[in-house]
Amino acid sequence: MTLSKAIINRINNLMKIKNIENPHQLALKCGLDESVIRSVLNGRTIHPSIHTMFFIAFGFNMTLSEFYNDKLFDIDNIDEN
Repeated sequence: MTLSKAIINRINNLMKIKNIENPHQLALKCGLDESVIRSVLNGRTIHPSIHTMFFIAFGFNMTLSEFYNDKLFDIDNIDEN
């Protein structure tokens, strides 16, 4: 899977775990515009900035390292081709 798809999957999984029902709720928790969240989730933003990812992680009450500490991001699972 691509890195972009892994990020989308991680956000969706965390939204389920944290009972965040929609991108609007996540945007409120992150302090980002809802359009930014939707752009990441629908794949329009292929490589979200570190700034964006920092605030998305913050919205889940976690650090960037905690966000990326998931098997989705194992090097064997990422294929950019």
